[in-house]
Amino acid sequence: MIPFQALYGYTPSQLALALVQTPIVAVESWVEERQNCNEMLKHNLEVAQNHMKQFADRNRSEKQYEVGEYVFLKLQPYRQTSLGLRRNLKLASKYYGPYKVLPKVGKVVYKLELLEGTSIHPTFHVSPVKPSAKNPEVIENLPSYDHY
Repeated sequence: MIPFQALYGYTPSQLALALVQTPIVAVESWVEERQNCNEMLKHNLEVAQNHMKQFADRNRSEKQYEVGEYVFLKLQPYRQTSLGLRRNLKLASKYYGPYKVLPKVGKVVYKLELLEGTSIHPTFHVSPVKPSAKNPEVIENLPSYDHY
């Protein structure tokens, strides 16, 4: 929807300048000038859109995860206490997990196997998800100090 249509509720009438034929020279030059301005505006808009897209794509990266892979989930710690209790929320790490990746829901949306009892939905966009360095099954448990 164009802004005019959003404001007034109908599409504006358009004057087809290419179809205007008149014996008056001033009108013909005005029509030609308007067509040149329109072409220049279209070109400048394309250049600006390409520039903005290149600037936005500079920080983007393609992320894909396999089913069964383990990932960390970035959430704001002071908003999510159902994933884990943290003593000092402001200084705590922002990543929770690792969680197992379940089948893909969309192009960039994954379902994670969260802990039972969590009060958030298990589907996430790839942006707050970070790959885990190792599977938690491979990490050895630390020795226990039961003799103290």
